[in-house]
Amino acid sequence: MGAPEAGTITRSGRGLAVASLAVGASGFTLAAATWVAWLIVRPELVSAWAYSWVAQAFVLVLGALWFGLLPISVLALIFGLCADTQPRPDFGRIGMTLAVVTALLALGGAAVFATTSWRHVGPPVAYFDTQTGTPR
Repeated sequence: MGAPEAGTITRSGRGLAVASLAVGASGFTLAAATWVAWLIVRPELVSAWAYSWVAQAFVLVLGALWFGLLPISVLALIFGLCADTQPRPDFGRIGMTLAVVTALLALGGAAVFATTSWRHVGPPVAYFDTQTGTPR
């Protein structure tokens, strides 16, 4: 009932390593899928004159996903750092690597989302000139 021997992996260390791998892999998959969806949807939105509200909501959800992936990648990184990876389990290191890649993809996506031109966003009614003044 004493301290664990040197070189042994504790049960929580293995669990944290597996959790880091699982969270890192799912975060990476979600970040890559979000980028693919952005590249499919966003060019169509930029070239279209009248945006549908569904497409606008979809773009906003993609932006929210990128911002939501940032804490997920930090969580995977913390799990990987706290995992006991002494003898062999590389799950913690792989999870940390995926967490860093996820964080980079999410930061890039959040920057693209935040700096994208939002000109002409809204219903087509907003584009009509409502100033019906008479010429002088």
